[in-house]
Amino acid sequence: MSVELRQVSKRYGKVQAVKGVNLKVEKGEFFVLLGTSGSGKTTILRSIAGLERIDEGEILIDNERVHHLPPGRRNVAMVFQNFALYPHKTVYENLSQPIENLDKGERDERINEISKRLDIHHLLERYPAELSGGQQQRVALARALVKRPKVFLMDEPLSNIDVPKRVAARDLIKEIQREESITTIYVTHDQTEAMALADRIGVMLNGELRQVGHPEDIYLNPNCVDVATFFGMSVVDGGLVKESGKVGVLPEHVDLGKGPYKGVVRNVEFAGNSYMVHLSVNGDKLRALSKVRPRIGEEVEFAITRYKVLGS
Repeated sequence: MSVELRQVSKRYGKVQAVKGVNLKVEKGEFFVLLGTSGSGKTTILRSIAGLERIDEGEILIDNERVHHLPPGRRNVAMVFQNFALYPHKTVYENLSQPIENLDKGERDERINEISKRLDIHHLLERYPAELSGGQQQRVALARALVKRPKVFLMDEPLSNIDVPKRVAARDLIKEIQREESITTIYVTHDQTEAMALADRIGVMLNGELRQVGHPEDIYLNPNCVDVATFFGMSVVDGGLVKESGKVGVLPEHVDLGKGPYKGVVRNVEFAGNSYMVHLSVNGDKLRALSKVRPRIGEEVEFAITRYKVLGS
């Protein structure tokens, strides 16, 4: 099912949390809403789910207006940041709750199928407090999937998972989404996570949807200074490369060594197989990746292999 937002706005008192957002997520697409804390991305997710009432605009699922419907009639499932499992219920009981209207035979069949798929079948009689963070996350995913929803909403589902386990959990989410062809809207503040998962990304900043596109396109071709800096570009005076206004430069597009430009090394950070070098260039700050560690205070030459004109 497709999901469409038309001029959606939401206020909390005098605070405009979401400002006239227009968006269409296609059937079967993995769409990531990416933004800083307070940017409005979770408000959009909760509005689609029916947990928030919008002030203006329309929300359509499969071309039908749903913004006036209660959550239970929207055929969506949501996974929350804190997993929202019932602590006094076993895993089996948590999985049963969304489908309690089904007869026991069909309920058990669905629970057995999804619990085996997510490798939690052996945990069905345990309580949430007896599970690891990764296991709780799988249970939360299973509880959403057992409904066989047409739309899957995920609010920072990996934020409470230990860093070493996040990649595996991320791969699992993408694999399930691809196999089930579920239209998925996923909220995160993590650019790496967004680019690894998304078919398309929507960048939310200050309540506005600032840019929508494929991960590679947004990363290389941000449409404004705010999106450029959010994705790690250094924004410098365009005069450096004989352009007007501002230009954005990614660290991997700055080659230290020989080149037409000069800068002073202000800081150096170890970044695994390279160094992140912070330069001062005519009053601007520029970052570069280097295989060699320069000295702080050293003047270095460099070339810029690619940049994005951002305007004034």
